[in-house]
Amino acid sequence: MISTYTVAEYTSEDTSVEVTYENSEGNIHKRTINIPHLENGNIDETYFQEILEGQLRGVNNKIAVGAISFTDPNENVGVAST
Repeated sequence: MISTYTVAEYTSEDTSVEVTYENSEGNIHKRTINIPHLENGNIDETYFQEILEGQLRGVNNKIAVGAISFTDPNENVGVAST
C-alpha cells in the first residue's frame, strides 16, 4: 500500500501536473492529474487536495487487485541505444 506521493512543480496557470507514486520496492507509477481552478483563475486548493487523495485511494485499490504497473525509475524505457 502506498501512503505518499510526489507532485511535480506547477504554477497557477497550469491545467495539469504529474504525480508520482512509489512502492516499497522503489518502483514508480506516474499519473497526470488535472488542476482545478476557481472562477478567478486561482487554484482550488481544497478540491485539488481531494482529487489527489482520491487518486491515491484509486492507486491503492488497483494495487490490491493487481491492475496497476510500476516501473523501475532507472530503466531506460523507450530509449534507443547504439
